[in-house]
Amino acid sequence: MEKITEEIKSVIEDVAGIPANEIENDSSFMDDLDLASLEIMAMVAEIEKKFSIRLAESEMLSIENIAELAELVESKIKK
Repeated sequence: MEKITEEIKSVIEDVAGIPANEIENDSSFMDDLDLASLEIMAMVAEIEKKFSIRLAESEMLSIENIAELAELVESKIKK
């Protein structure tokens, strides 16, 4: 799952300009990283593309941080 986490951090760096080394696994998208909803949508689209998966909006509503998103992505990859 470490590789998935690093890929997610890389996507956030590309989308929001936040250096990956400043993003923690428990960083909250809105509170800690201060991502706007459009940045979150762009991040999700890029992650879907990178991992060839689909993330439902209902699933994303319960995700609050990097670690939770990495777990969701990993579960989608294994299917």
